[in-house]
Amino acid sequence: MIDKRSEQINAIQNQLNTLKDHELGELAHILSLYQDQTVSEDHPSAVPMHFLGRFLGITQNQDGTSEMKLGLQNANTYGVAQGGAIYTLADVAIGFSILQDVEEGQKVLTLELKVNFIEKGKGSRLIASPIILRRGRSTVVSECTVTDEQGNLVAKALGTFYITSSRKAREEETS
Repeated sequence: MIDKRSEQINAIQNQLNTLKDHELGELAHILSLYQDQTVSEDHPSAVPMHFLGRFLGITQNQDGTSEMKLGLQNANTYGVAQGGAIYTLADVAIGFSILQDVEEGQKVLTLELKVNFIEKGKGSRLIASPIILRRGRSTVVSECTVTDEQGNLVAKALGTFYITSSRKAREEETS
């Protein structure tokens, strides 16, 4: 009996046989993004990147910034970073920044995020630098600067994030 993994591999191989050369190149590029997304042994507490972040080429840096490798996975029709990808980079950078200082069991959710786009996102990568402006008990206000490799301002984000209560905190409130 063929196991589920073998069935999936066979199905993927059959699909690959139907792709055109340029489509295989695009797929190879996207697969290369997955290979870059391993959690490093020197930073084991890092929260693993979710599917959309991995797909867009977003990684966390140990200095608190996040970066997005630019390529066909996040380019718009004009060959520069698509606005939604830049928005996602800022959202992810702020979210991961907040996650560094929450209790076990708490989650971070975006309540509101506004992004002003200043310049085209071009080059090989964009860097997002989040700053916590105010942290309350259940909400955080933060801003994030997105720059290119030369330090040119690409976008500025301002957002409000919600921190869910941990089970431990809820138990302490009820006792």
